[in-house]
Amino acid sequence: MMFINRRGVLTFDGQNWNLVKIPVIPYTIKFNPEINTTFIGGENSYGYIEQDDKGFYNYFRLSDDSIKHGPVTGIYFSGSSVYFYGDYSVSRFNLEAGKNDLFIGRRGNNPFSGMIITPKNVFMNVYGEGLFRLESDTLFPIVTGYMLKDVRILFSLPYNNNLVLLGLDDGRIQLFDGIKFYDYQINDNGYLRQNILSEGIAVSDLLYAFATLDGGVLVVERNSGKVVHTINYASGLPDDEVFALGSDRNGGIWISHEFGLTRADLMLPVGNFSVYPGLKGNLTGMVIYDNQLYVSTSEGVFYLTEEKQYISEEIFVRTVTENISSGVSNIADINEIRPDTRIQPAEVPGESGKERKGLLSRIFRKKQESPAINKEPSDVVEAVVSPGSGGASNNMQPQMRTGLEKRTIRKLKSVDYVYKKVSGLDEKCRNLIPTSGGILAATNRGLVVIRNYKADYIAANKYIYSINPGNEKDTYWISASDGFFMASYKAGKWTAFFPDPAYQIPVYAISATGKDTIWLGVDNGVTMACLTEGPVYTSYIIKTDYPQRYIPDYVNDTLFLFTESGIYFLDREKNNFSSYCEFHNTGELKSGYVLSMPGEPWIEINDEWLPLNRKKAIAQADRDLLKVFDDIIAIYSDDKAIWIGNAANNIYRVRRDEIKNIYSGLTLFIKSISNDRGEYFSLDNVIFGSNDNNIYFEISSPSYVKQKSVQYQYIVDKVMSDWSKWSPASVINLMLQPGKYTLKVRARDLWGNQSEIQTVYFTIETPFTRTAFFYVLLSVIFLVFIFGLIKFRERRLRAEKRILEEKVRERTAEIEARKEEITSSIAYASRIQNAMLPSEENFSELLGDYFLVFKPRDMVSGDFYWFTADEKNLYFTVADCTGHGVPGAFMSTLGISTLNEIIANNNQLNAGEVLNLLRKKVMDALHQTGKEGEAADGMDISFCILSKDRRLLQYAGAFNPLFIVSNGHLTEYKADRMPIGIHIGGEAPFTNYTIKVKPGDLIYLFTDGISDQFGGPEGKKFKKSNFRRLITDICSLPLKEQKIILEKEYQNWKGNLNQVDDITILGLRI
Repeated sequence: MMFINRRGVLTFDGQNWNLVKIPVIPYTIKFNPEINTTFIGGENSYGYIEQDDKGFYNYFRLSDDSIKHGPVTGIYFSGSSVYFYGDYSVSRFNLEAGKNDLFIGRRGNNPFSGMIITPKNVFMNVYGEGLFRLESDTLFPIVTGYMLKDVRILFSLPYNNNLVLLGLDDGRIQLFDGIKFYDYQINDNGYLRQNILSEGIAVSDLLYAFATLDGGVLVVERNSGKVVHTINYASGLPDDEVFALGSDRNGGIWISHEFGLTRADLMLPVGNFSVYPGLKGNLTGMVIYDNQLYVSTSEGVFYLTEEKQYISEEIFVRTVTENISSGVSNIADINEIRPDTRIQPAEVPGESGKERKGLLSRIFRKKQESPAINKEPSDVVEAVVSPGSGGASNNMQPQMRTGLEKRTIRKLKSVDYVYKKVSGLDEKCRNLIPTSGGILAATNRGLVVIRNYKADYIAANKYIYSINPGNEKDTYWISASDGFFMASYKAGKWTAFFPDPAYQIPVYAISATGKDTIWLGVDNGVTMACLTEGPVYTSYIIKTDYPQRYIPDYVNDTLFLFTESGIYFLDREKNNFSSYCEFHNTGELKSGYVLSMPGEPWIEINDEWLPLNRKKAIAQADRDLLKVFDDIIAIYSDDKAIWIGNAANNIYRVRRDEIKNIYSGLTLFIKSISNDRGEYFSLDNVIFGSNDNNIYFEISSPSYVKQKSVQYQYIVDKVMSDWSKWSPASVINLMLQPGKYTLKVRARDLWGNQSEIQTVYFTIETPFTRTAFFYVLLSVIFLVFIFGLIKFRERRLRAEKRILEEKVRERTAEIEARKEEITSSIAYASRIQNAMLPSEENFSELLGDYFLVFKPRDMVSGDFYWFTADEKNLYFTVADCTGHGVPGAFMSTLGISTLNEIIANNNQLNAGEVLNLLRKKVMDALHQTGKEGEAADGMDISFCILSKDRRLLQYAGAFNPLFIVSNGHLTEYKADRMPIGIHIGGEAPFTNYTIKVKPGDLIYLFTDGISDQFGGPEGKKFKKSNFRRLITDICSLPLKEQKIILEKEYQNWKGNLNQVDDITILGLRI
C-alpha cells in the first residue's frame, strides 16, 4: 500500500513502513493496474514513481517546468492517456507517445470544479459555467452542463458500460451517461448529505465506499444502493472526519483521519462490541441471555441495550374537530397524525462518551446489525398538541370544522447502543452462567442471580470462585474460598444447600461426574467427594515444580485438570492423572487455555484455538478467525456466533458459518538484497564480490488483516537439508563461502495459506588469489587466445577493409551526383524566388529610408516581403508561410502572386479586406474545405497600406503584429489570432487598423523567426519581449545602423546553434 503526506510517499507491506522522499509535496496518488505504475500529482508538478533494479523507488517528473500548472489534485486514466487535474489547469500525458500533448488553462477567472471520465468521453466542469466535453482538444459545452455550474464534482466512478457515478459537493450522488443525469438512490436516509459527502471509491465490482467529513464511511452495494456497512466512531473508527479513502486487493478499505490510518476488512464476519460507551472495569467474561449480551468485569455486570434519541419538529396537519364552546380540545378528540417520517441514521455519541481506540483497527461490525436485540428499530412518532386559547362554556352544541393545525411531533432521530450496569452489584464478577431462573454470577461478596437487570444475593458474604452445573436440572455447584455448596432453582425460587459446612478449604472449581460424585479443585491437587452417606473425600496429588491451583472440568466423558503448567486427564484404568498427550507433545503452547464456560474449554496449540468439547462442531474457517485476536481471556459460543474477550478489554463477535474458507491470495516478493556494508545489489542478476560473505535478503508478503502476522520459510540448496522454521522475521541473513547458490523462500499467512515459492539465484565470486595454478593456466590461455584473436582479426579486417572501401567509393559518387542535382534545382528555385521579390532599388525609390533583414534558413525561404504602389498608396507586407525551404518557397510564390492580383484589381480595399480576399484565394488554391485530414497550410502576415502623403497608415495582421515607434515610444498593434488559410475556429473578418502617422515615425514588420531562435547562455528562445526591448533601445539610430545591430545581436544570441526558422525584418522611417 502507498500513502502520501507532506514528507513524501509512505509504503506499507503489512509489516514495515518506509518513506520514499520525492522533490515535490504530493497532493494526490493513483495506481494504474494496466501498466503497473503509480502516478503522483503535486504543487506545479506531476510524474510517477518506479522501482529501480535494486528495489528502491524513484520519482520521475512528467510535467513541463516552463508551464505553470498550479496544484495537481486529481489523476484520471482514459485509454493510453493520463489526465492530471487541478482547479487552474488540466494536462494530458500520452503514454504511447511518451509526451505531454495537451494543456488547458482555466477559463478566465472561472476555475475547474471537477472532471469526469466516461467510457466514451472526457468532461470538465467549470465553476459558474457548467460541464464541457473535451473534443479535438477543445472544450465544448453540453446541453445539460448548466446543471453542474454551481457545484464541484468530488469524484466519478465507473458504474457500467454506459454510466458513471458522480459525487457532488452538495451531497447528491448521480449517474451520468454523457448527456443526461439520473438520481442514484441510496437508502441512507440523508446520512451522506447530513454528514457532508467528501470522497468515494469503488471497493470492488459490487461495492462503493463513500467518505464524509462528519460521519465516517458508508459502504453501499453498487446495483441496489443498499447500505451494507457503516464505519464510524460508533463502530470503532477513531474519528468520524475522513481525510481520504483507499482500498487494497484483499477488499480492505483504508481510511485516513486525524489520528492516523484505519483499515476496515469487509470480508471478515467479525463485529467489535467494545466500542459502545458505558462499560467499566477489566473484562472477565460474557454470555448471551434472552438474546442480550451481558459482560462481567472487575466492577460488576453490564448489559448492552439500545438507547433512542428523539428530535422535535413542527408540522401542519389537516384536522376535523368539534368546535366546543370551552375552546380546549380533549386528548381523545385529537385526530391521529401520520406524518411522513423516516428513521435517521444513528449519530455518533457525544465527545464525553468517546473512547479513542488504536490507530490500526481492523475489524468492524455491520451497522445494520443490532448487537443485543435481533429486531429492526421501528419508526416512532409522538404527537403533542400545541395549547389552545380559552373559550366559553361547555354547553354549546359541537360543530364540525376542518383546517390546518400546527402540531409538534417527536421524531426518532437515532438508535444508539450503550452498556448499562446491572443494579445492586458493584463487586468484581468472575463468571456468568445462564440458567432458567436468571444469570448466576460469581462475585467477591457472594452468589448473585440477575433478573430484569437487577442483582439479588442467593448466598451473601462469600468469596465465590466459580459456578458449575450439577447432574440434575437447575442445580449448580458453587466453589468458594471457604468450601462449596449447591444452589438450586425450584418453583421460581433459588435456595442454597451446604452438604458439608465443616469443609473450609478453598475450592476453585467443581465438576460433577455422577449423581453423587463431584471433584473439587484445590491447591496442589484435586479431591473426589462421594456424597452418598455424607461426603467422603479422596485426594489426588500431582507432582509439579511449584504450587498450583487445579481446575477440574468434565468434557467428553473425561475429567480434565487445568493448571498453569499443563493439562491432565483422569486415566480410569490406572486411577490416576496423566499428561494430556495432544497438549504436551507439541511443546509450543502459546496462551494455554480458556475456561469461560463449564464443559466448554478452549485450548491453543501451535497458534490455533480448538474447542476441547467434541460436541462443539465449529467449522475450521470460524476457528481460523480467532487467530486475528491477541491475548484471548474469554470465549463463549452458541449456534450463531463465537464471542471473544481479550486482555485489552475488547469484545468481539464472530458470526458462524458465514465463510467456508479464508484465502488471501498471498504473494511474495524480494524487496532488497544487500551486504554487511550497506551496499545494495540488483534483484535480477545477483553477483556478490569475493568479500561479500555476509548477505541479507529482505522479503515481503503484504497481508493487512493483522500486522506482522505473516511468517516466512527459506532453504538454500546444497547448504540446508530442510526448510527453516517458520518465522515472522522478514530479513534473511546468510553467511556463505564463494560459490553459486539457489535461495527458495515462501510465506504463510494467518490462515495457513502459503504463497508460491520465490527463487533467487546468486553467486559469490571466488577470490583470484586462491591458487597459483589458476594464474599460470590463466596466463597461458590468455596469451594463446590473444595471439589467435589478433591473427584472425587482422585477416578479417583486411578483407572487410577492401570491401568497405569499394562500397564507400561507390556510395560517395552516387551521393555526390544526387547532391549536385538537388542543389542545382534548389539554386534555380532560389533565383526564381529572388526574382519575384522586390529589388532593393525599388525599395529605396518608393520607401525612402528603410532597412531589410532577410535570412532564409535554407537556400529558399518560407518568408517573403512584398510591396507595390499606385497613385494613392504604398502597399507593403512581410509574411511567414507554412514550412521551410522548398515547401515554404512554394507558399511564398503563391502569396506574392495572389497579392499582385488583388492589388491590381481591387485598389479600393482596406488592409483587412485585402487579407480577407487573400485568405479566400489561398483556401481556394489549396482546396481547403475544413475536412478532417486535409492540409492546414497557410501563412502569417503583416500587411500595411500607407498613403502617399505619409499621414495615414492601414494595418491588418494574421498572427504577425506591427511595431510603430513615435517620439521614442513603441506601440504594438496586435494581429488577429488566425492564419491566412483554414482555421478550426472559423474564418472571421480580419481587423483593420487605421493609424495616423507623421514624419519621423518608424514602422517595423517582422516574422517570428528571430523570436523563436534558440541561443543565449541557457539555450532558450529569444522571445518577442527581447526583440521589442531591442527595437526600443536602437530606434533613435539611423536605420542602416539598426540593421547592423540587429544582425549582430542575432548572431551573438544564436552562437553556434543552428538557425531554426526563416528571418525577415522590415523597418522604414516616414
